[in-house]
Amino acid sequence: MVALLCALVGTPAAVAVDDPDLASFYQQTLSWEPCGQDLQNGAQSQGTTPPPGFRERLECARMEVPRNYAHPTRSTMQVQLIRLKATGPGKRLGSLVLNPGGPGASGVNYLIDSGNAFARLGQRYDIVSFDPRGTGHTEPISCGSKLPAGGDESLAAKEKRINEACGRYSGGLLRWVGTPDVARDMDVLRAAVHDDKLNYLGFSYGTKLGAVYAHEFPGKVGRMVLDSVEDPTKNTWQTALAQARGFQSALDDFAADCVQDTGCPLGADKSRAHEQLRTWYRELSERPMKVKGETVDETTYVYALREALYRRSDWPALRQALLQLRRGDASGILRLSESGGGSAARTVPAPPVGRDELPPQDQLALRAISCRDTSERYGADDYPRAQRELTDASPLFGPDIAPLMLDCYGWPVPGDDSSRNVSAPDAPPLLLVATSNDPATPYEGAFNMARELDNSSVVLTYHGEGHAAYTTGDPCVQRHVDDFLLNGDLPKAGTSCG
Repeated sequence: MVALLCALVGTPAAVAVDDPDLASFYQQTLSWEPCGQDLQNGAQSQGTTPPPGFRERLECARMEVPRNYAHPTRSTMQVQLIRLKATGPGKRLGSLVLNPGGPGASGVNYLIDSGNAFARLGQRYDIVSFDPRGTGHTEPISCGSKLPAGGDESLAAKEKRINEACGRYSGGLLRWVGTPDVARDMDVLRAAVHDDKLNYLGFSYGTKLGAVYAHEFPGKVGRMVLDSVEDPTKNTWQTALAQARGFQSALDDFAADCVQDTGCPLGADKSRAHEQLRTWYRELSERPMKVKGETVDETTYVYALREALYRRSDWPALRQALLQLRRGDASGILRLSESGGGSAARTVPAPPVGRDELPPQDQLALRAISCRDTSERYGADDYPRAQRELTDASPLFGPDIAPLMLDCYGWPVPGDDSSRNVSAPDAPPLLLVATSNDPATPYEGAFNMARELDNSSVVLTYHGEGHAAYTTGDPCVQRHVDDFLLNGDLPKAGTSCG
């Protein structure tokens, strides 16, 4: 079709649109208003108190995008946006778009909860985030309110029943929640905030989204940082194995650190520490404990361990929870297991729900996006091998990760593997941030991503523990990321922190 050059009135940016049916989306004017209380109530405090007036500065808007970019005029959807306007001092650089990961995490909730972590960047950028399609306040995936009773059935049968319910309630949406469509939404967002280039900071799954954007729109890439990088060379099975090994390695480090101190609930010997961790797993499996009416079983226990391993700063809370558990009190374990609901960059699901209950909405969104992004469909016949291989990788974490292999069993729409292609040789170099002992997105994934991008992207290494290095507060990591986003200064290849 004849290319149109659609100038944005009153702004320096211009938008080249190949399809005239897309012009109105790229030229739309956003109506920013104070965020409603319903949006603010959806966020969860992450243990920090925002500065006075922080929430009053938040502005929200809705952005119209095509449901299906191949036929943009047939049907549209409204993407929920949120921003913190630049405060100064210094010249405004445009907008910096955030994605907190998941997939399935709400970018709106993340900015409400954690926006103060980007205060320095927020001096010169409007900090903007959004709920990707299928999540939060952007046509959230629905699979009904409760599953019909299924009787005595296998795990695979239950997962298939969940997926059939998703097809009944959200069948018209499921084809359009994949990462390539969200990347196209981000390009509409770039134009709608009047930026010629997309400046972006993505964590975990947000690194995949950023890389897919670079592949689809290499000429529109501005300053882009990918932190805790997903490995585009691994399929679902390989990723699950890498995560099992990653969380086991992080637990090994926690145990080694704990036994060095007097009063460690795991004892004073590393090998005995691991036996104690496995003993609690067996005991909670055989005799779950009750805390204020809530059941704490082996799955709750493993999820608490994983939550605490996302950040080294949570290790003291894990030590305290295990000390309480040694005394017969599981309340600390329960608190840790519930601590990740509003966090960024989480890659593992919440503990399984009851037999006839549905996972929470963010987990349904994670499933929908993940299943759209892959053609892999593992079923009941694959599950025994998954259990065996993942348990070999980690006796504690493997059995809990194995059920994820059934997430796409009987999924009602086909998968699309195109998001695995992140080649972007014509895009400017990106800054990739990798933590040496990241349990969820192992360290080598950043180097594989850099190779696949094929555009001289630089990997910044953080020698440490946890997931999402920028938000750990490490001053070296923050300095390099800020220098790139604010000044365009990429660190030299091989630069490290920690």
